[in-house]
Amino acid sequence: MSQYKKIYDFDQIINRRNNNSDKWTAYSKEILPMWIADMDFVAADEIIEGLVAMSQKGVYGYGKVRPERLLEAIVYRLQRLYGWTIAKESIVMLPSLVTGFNIAANMVYRRNPNAHYLYHTPAYPPFISIEQNVGTKGIGVPLKEIVEGHIIRYEIDFALMEEMITPETEILMLCNPQNPSGRVFTKEELLEIERFVIKHDLLVLSDEIHAELVWEGEHIPYATISEDAKNRTITLISASKTFNLPGLSGGFAIIENEALRDEYHKAMIGLVPRMNVYAIKGAELAFDYGDEWLSQLKEYLIANRDHAVAELSKIEGLRLVVPEATFLLWLDFSNTAHKDEAYKRLLEAGVALNDGKTFGVGGHYVRLNFGTSRELLDKAISIIQNSLQ
Repeated sequence: MSQYKKIYDFDQIINRRNNNSDKWTAYSKEILPMWIADMDFVAADEIIEGLVAMSQKGVYGYGKVRPERLLEAIVYRLQRLYGWTIAKESIVMLPSLVTGFNIAANMVYRRNPNAHYLYHTPAYPPFISIEQNVGTKGIGVPLKEIVEGHIIRYEIDFALMEEMITPETEILMLCNPQNPSGRVFTKEELLEIERFVIKHDLLVLSDEIHAELVWEGEHIPYATISEDAKNRTITLISASKTFNLPGLSGGFAIIENEALRDEYHKAMIGLVPRMNVYAIKGAELAFDYGDEWLSQLKEYLIANRDHAVAELSKIEGLRLVVPEATFLLWLDFSNTAHKDEAYKRLLEAGVALNDGKTFGVGGHYVRLNFGTSRELLDKAISIIQNSLQ
C-alpha cells in the first residue's frame, strides 16, 4: 500500500461511458447524468492498488462467508466513530443494502402475511418497492415540510404517524441520514421515535448508509440510544456510498438481538447470495486505509453543496433543501414554469435528475447528485437555469 499522503484531484473528469456505468449509459450522450447516487470520483489509491493486486492473482473464487479481518474492521470503526461497541457475531453480511430492506420485510411477512410497514416520504424508492417485492403493505407518512423563503426543512410529523399507523404495522423503516432530504435526525427526534415504536411494539430497520457523509449535526446510530433500541433494531451500513464503491455492492446488517438475528438469517435462506470477494476486499481496504481520501472528499462535497445551493437559489421560484448530509440535493419546482413536470422538462433541456414521483411525492420535485466535478456540476446548474429562462 502507498505510504505517502496524496492530494486527490476531485476536479478530474473520468470518462465512465465505456465501463458499463448505469449512471452514464441510461441516457443518451447528449444528456448530463446527475441522478443515481454514485459519485464520479476515483477511489482511494489503497483501494485501487489492493483490488488490482487481488485481481492479478487470476483466481476468482467464492468469498469467505465470515471474513474475520473485515468483521474486525467494522467493529473497530463503529467503536471509533460512535462509541458503539458490538460483537462480531452481530454482523450479518449482505450482497447489498436494498437486499437488507427486503429481507427484513420478508421476515415480517413470514410472521404475518397481512403485516404493514411504515416509512417516511419523500422516501428512498426501494423502501416503496418493498410492498411489490414482498407483499407487505407500505404506509408512507409524509415528513412535515417547513418553508422559510426558498429554503425547505423536513421534520418528522409524529402526530401524523399516530394517525396513519395501523394495528397490522410491525416495522418502521427509518432512513437516517434521510434520503432524499439529507436530514440528520437529532437525539431528541430519535428518542421520540423510540417512544413511538415502544408504544406500538414495532421493529426498526435503520438505513444508515450515508452516516459518514454528514455536514451539520451528528450522526447517532438509532440502535445506540437505549437498550430497548438495541434489541429491536436492524441497522444497515456499507462502505459503498462513503467510499464510492457501489458497483462492488455489499453491505452489513448489525443485529445485536440474537433471536432477531436468527430470524433474519432464516428469512435469507435460499434467497440471498454471499458477498463477493471484491466487495469484501474493497470494504476492508476502505475501512483500513480510506480515511485520508474521505477527509478530502468531504471538503470537496461540502464546497459543492454550498456552491450549488448558492447558484440554484438565484432561480426565481425554486425552493430547495440544504442537506445536512449526503451528496444529494432535493429541489422543488412547484413555483416555477416546470411545476409538476420538472424531471421531464429538465431532461428535455439536457440534464437527468431523479424524478420526485419515484420518491412517493409530486413531480415538481427532483433530486440532484452533486457528487461530481465542479465543472460538471456547473454545467448542470447552467442547464437548469437556462431551462427556466
